Amino acid sequence: MNDPNQDNYTFTPAETFFDAYAVKSFNTPTSITYRVEDNDPKQPSIKTGAIFRFNDDKLLLVQFIRPKVWKIRFSPLIKTPAEYNDYNSRTIVRDTVTELRDCLDKFEDIFWDTSVKPSDDGKYFCLESMVYQSAADRKAKKDGKWEVRLFVQKAPFRIIAVRAVPPHLDPDDAVPALNASEAIKVNLDTQCIIWKTAPNGLSWVQKGETTNAILSVCKPGAARYIGFGEQGGMSLFKYSTYMNYFDYDNMMYSGVYGKGAGDSREPLYHSEPFWIEVDTHQNLGSKVATFVDNYSQISIDFGKRNNGEIRVGTKYGSLQYFVMAGNDIPDIINLYTSIIGRNRLKPRYVLGHHQGCYGYDTQKKVVGIVDQYRARKIPLDGMHIDVDLQDRYRTFTINTAPDKFPDPKAMFRDLRNMGVKACTNITPVINCTGDGYKTLSEGVKNKYFIMDKRYTADGIGKNSWDAKYMYYDGGRREMITDIQSAQKRMPGYTPEYDFSKAYNSEKEFIGGVSYGQDLGTPGFYPDLNREVVRKWWGEQYRYLIEQGLEFIWQDMTSPCLAKEYGDMKGLPFRLMVSTDVYPSQDGKYPPYKAAIEMWSLFSYNLHKATYKGLNDMDLRKGKRNFIIGRGSFAGMHRYAGLWTGDNASTWNFLRISVAQILASGLSGGVITGADVGGFMPLNKDQWADPELVIRWYCAYSMLPWFRNHYHGKPGMKFFQEPYVYTDHFWNPQWHDILKKDERMYLSVEPVCKYFVELRYTLLQLLYDAMFENQITGMPIARALILTDVYDDSLYKDASNYLYREYMVRNDLLVCPRLYPEKLKVGENETKQKHQLYLPQPDNWFVFNLRPDHIEDPNGDGLKISRRKGLSAKLQGGTFMEWDDEIRLGDNEHIPYVMPMFIREGAIIPQIELRQWIPDLENRKANPITLHVYPGKNSDYHMYLDDGISRASAPAGLPQYSANPVPMHPELGVIPKDDFAIDEDEEAKSEYREVIIAQRTAGATRTVTIRTAWDNYNLDLLKRDIGQQYTVIIWHEVDVDTTKCVTTTDGATGSTVSNDTSIRATFIDVPIDADDKKKGITITCKYN
Repeated sequence: MNDPNQDNYTFTPAETFFDAYAVKSFNTPTSITYRVEDNDPKQPSIKTGAIFRFNDDKLLLVQFIRPKVWKIRFSPLIKTPAEYNDYNSRTIVRDTVTELRDCLDKFEDIFWDTSVKPSDDGKYFCLESMVYQSAADRKAKKDGKWEVRLFVQKAPFRIIAVRAVPPHLDPDDAVPALNASEAIKVNLDTQCIIWKTAPNGLSWVQKGETTNAILSVCKPGAARYIGFGEQGGMSLFKYSTYMNYFDYDNMMYSGVYGKGAGDSREPLYHSEPFWIEVDTHQNLGSKVATFVDNYSQISIDFGKRNNGEIRVGTKYGSLQYFVMAGNDIPDIINLYTSIIGRNRLKPRYVLGHHQGCYGYDTQKKVVGIVDQYRARKIPLDGMHIDVDLQDRYRTFTINTAPDKFPDPKAMFRDLRNMGVKACTNITPVINCTGDGYKTLSEGVKNKYFIMDKRYTADGIGKNSWDAKYMYYDGGRREMITDIQSAQKRMPGYTPEYDFSKAYNSEKEFIGGVSYGQDLGTPGFYPDLNREVVRKWWGEQYRYLIEQGLEFIWQDMTSPCLAKEYGDMKGLPFRLMVSTDVYPSQDGKYPPYKAAIEMWSLFSYNLHKATYKGLNDMDLRKGKRNFIIGRGSFAGMHRYAGLWTGDNASTWNFLRISVAQILASGLSGGVITGADVGGFMPLNKDQWADPELVIRWYCAYSMLPWFRNHYHGKPGMKFFQEPYVYTDHFWNPQWHDILKKDERMYLSVEPVCKYFVELRYTLLQLLYDAMFENQITGMPIARALILTDVYDDSLYKDASNYLYREYMVRNDLLVCPRLYPEKLKVGENETKQKHQLYLPQPDNWFVFNLRPDHIEDPNGDGLKISRRKGLSAKLQGGTFMEWDDEIRLGDNEHIPYVMPMFIREGAIIPQIELRQWIPDLENRKANPITLHVYPGKNSDYHMYLDDGISRASAPAGLPQYSANPVPMHPELGVIPKDDFAIDEDEEAKSEYREVIIAQRTAGATRTVTIRTAWDNYNLDLLKRDIGQQYTVIIWHEVDVDTTKCVTTTDGATGSTVSNDTSIRATFIDVPIDADDKKKGITITCKYN
C-alpha cells in the first residue's frame, strides 16, 4: 500500500510519474479522423467543437469556449461521443459550457460561431472560430472574420493553432512609411503558429479503474513562461523543472524535496496550474496561456527531459486542457478570469494592517495588543485569533473560562470600538470527543460527516493492519506502518476511537489535527462535497457572528490532518468521499470516489460553503463578507483571499512571497499574501531578525494582504509586533546583548510605522484597484510586464527585476529591498547595493508624497516633511543604485528606505491618515486629494462607495448575475431595473465612478473630473469624503509656478493657489459641482 510501483492510489512525484512514460508504458495513438456520425449537431458540446476518433478508437473533444479560448478534453474511459457532456467542473464559473458561452457572449456583446472543414491537401481537419458584427450576420454566415484556426493533423496526430496576430508596437513609436497604402501594409496582422502539440503528443494508460494521461506541447526556444500560482519559485519566470500540483500542508516549503523556499518542484497549499507563454513572437502581439483543470494530481515536466517540450500529466479523471490566445498579458488575464470567474467586492478594511499570533490565548492578551497599537499610533484594522479561542479545540466554539475569553461579546465590542475587526481560525475538523457539542451531535445525527469506507476493489488495504500512511519530511518519503500505535500517542486520543475498529467500518471516519507541541484533537470531517452539508456548515458560524466576529480565517483547508491520521497529511488516499466535480444530467451526483481522485475539491467547497453561509445569514445581511484561506484550487478567489501558508522568518521566504503574490495576480487573485515577518522562527531564534521585519513591512506596505503573523507558543517566538522591538531593546534583561544591533532594533518601530501610515493614506489607490479587479481581472499589485507591455527588456536584461519590483495599479512603482544590507560570510561582511530598474519607455519621478499627521501632528514622534517637490525626471530603461540604508534617528531618510517612483502623467489619490478604516457609524469625513503629475496623457478611474455594503457591487457583472449586461463604455453598468439578478440580489451598483483625465498640448495642461456612473447618494458621499476634492497639479523642476495661469470651468466655488516652495498648484473643487456630462475642467497654462 502506497508503493507507487504497485498502488495506483498514491502521490507520485512528477519525475517518477514521467519515468513511467519514458519506459513506454503509456499508449500513444498515432492518427486521428473526424466522423460525421460522432458529431451529432444536437449535442451541446458539439455546438462550438468537434469530436475526433483516434486509431485506437479513443475519442477526443476539441472545443472552443470563447473565440480565442479552446479546450482539449480526453478520457480513455469514454466510449461514446454522448459521454462528452456539456458540464464544466466546479472550477469554471458556470455549470455548463453553454451557460458560460451565452453569459459571456451577452456580457461582451459578441457574436461568433465555429465550423469544421478538411484542408485542401487532405492532411488536416480545421476547426475555426469566426466572429461576426451582428446576430444576423452570424445567422447568414456573412462578413465573418476568423479568430483562431485549429489544424488537427491526421497522421502523425497533432494540433496546430494558427492566429492572425497584430503587430506589437508602442503607439508612440509607429513604423515609418512612405505613403498611406504602405503604412497599412506595415500594420497588417501576421498569420502565425501560436501553439502546437508535439507529434503524437497524447498518451494514456489505464491502471485498474484509474487512468493517467499526458499531453505534450511544443516549447519554443525563445519563449519565457510566467504564472504558476504560488508555486512559481524564487523567480517570476519558469525554467526547466518538474512541478507537482497537489495541495499539501508543506510547512517551510521543504517536505518532498528538502530544499526549502524557492524550489518550484514542491507541492504547496494551493494549486493553480496556469501559466503564460511570452516573448515567442517578438514584435508581435501574441501571448498564449494554459490552464489544466483537474482536482487530483497534476504533474508537469517543464522542459526537463526535453527542453523543446512541456509535458502535462493528470493521474486521475479526464484531461481538461485549456488554451487562451491574447494580444498581451492583460488580454490573457481577462480571458482566463472570465472563465474561472472574478472576485466579488471585498470590504475595504481587508486592505488595512492586520495582526495575528498563534498564542494570543486570552482576552487580556488580545485587547492588550490592540491597546498598544493604539497607544503607539500604528494603524491597525484586523485582529486574528487562532484556535486559542476555542473551547477544547471544538470548532465554532469559544472558551469562556475566566482565564481565557470570559466575555467574548464584550471583547469583540471593545475591539470594534477601537476600530479593529476580528476573525478567528476555523479548521474543518469537528472534535469527536466528549458530550455537549452541538455541531458534533447534529453532524452525526444527519450523517454529515465522511464515513470510513476505503477503496479495496484492487485487493489492497482490505485490513487495518495492511494500511500505511505516507508523508514526506525533509526530502524523504516516510511511511507510518503501525497506525494504531501512532494514533494512540496523539493528543486527545481515546480508546473508544480505536483505529482497528474504525477502519473501513462505514461509520464516521476518525481523523485528527495537530497544532504542534502536543496540541490538537481527533475529529470527524464534514462531507463538503454534498450541497446539504455545505449549507449546514455555513450555518455553524452563527454563534461566532452573534458574539461579534467580523470575518473568517480558514485554515487546514486540504483538509490537513496529522500525519498519523492520513496520507500526505491529508485524508487517506483510499478513503471514499462523495463528489460533485460535475453535476450529472439527471441531477444526481456520482456517489463516491477515492479521496486522492479529487484532492483539491474538499478545500474548494470548504471556502464556498463558508462564503455562501455568511452571505445567506440574516446577521450579515447587506454586508460584504471576507475569508482569508490557506489554499485550494483555481477559482477559490471567488470566495476567499489566499494566504500562502506556514512560512518562516528567512530572507528566502520574503523573496519568494513577493513573487508568489505577483504570480497569483496573473491568475486573477486580488487578495494574496504571506505572513509578514514569517510565522516560524529561524532555527531556535526567539524573534525575527529586526532588519528582516523592517524590509518585510516595507515590501508589503503596498501589497494587497498585510498581516503580521507569527508562532508565539512557548518555545517559539516571544514577539513580532513592531513596537515590541523598541521595548525589548530597552529591557534591562536584554539591553546589553542587543546593544550592538541598536540601529536595527530601534528602527523597527519608526520605519514600520511610517510605511503602515503611508499605506493608509494611499488606501483609495488600493481600493480602486480592488474594485477594478471585479471588472477586468487585473490585480492590485502588478508584475511590470502587465503594466509596461512595450518594455521588451523585461524579458531579457531586466528580467531579474520582475520579482523584486511591482506596480500598484498602473503608475506607482515599488522597489523593495529583499535582502539584507550586509552579506555575512563567516566573520566577513560585504555591503550589498540596492540595484533598481525603471521600466521604459515612460519617465519617472521619485515618490514625493508623505503621510499626513493631521489628527496628532506632535504626538507621533516622527517629524517628516509632508510633501516634497518633484525631483528631476528619470528616464525609463535606467538601471540605478539606491541608498536605502536604515539610519537611526534620520527621520527625513525614512521615506527612502524603500524606493518608490511615480510614472509621468500619473494621477494618484491620497487621503488623510486615520488609525483604522471606519464602520458606517460615527464616520468622520476623509477628504481625497488628487495628485496630478506632468507628462503623458492619462485617465484614472476612481470608485467611491461606503466600503462595506454588498449593494455597492456592479450588479451587471457575471459574478453577480447569471443574466449579465454589456459593460458601460466607462466601466459602469446600466441600471439594475434593466436586468434580472439571480446570483447576488444585494448587488445594486450603489457606487460612484469618477474619471480624472489629464491631457497636455504644448504649454497647456488640462485636467477634467467627471462622474461616469452616479448611483451613490450625494449626502453619503459628503459623509465619507467631505465637501470637496483637492487637486494638486505638480510641476517639473524647471517650471516657475508664479508664471502658471490656472483656471477652472464648471466648478462654482473652487479656489486656486500656488505653493512655490514645492512647485505645486492647489485647486479645491466642490464635489457636487461635478456634472455627469460636462464635468469640471482645470486648465493650467505655462507662460
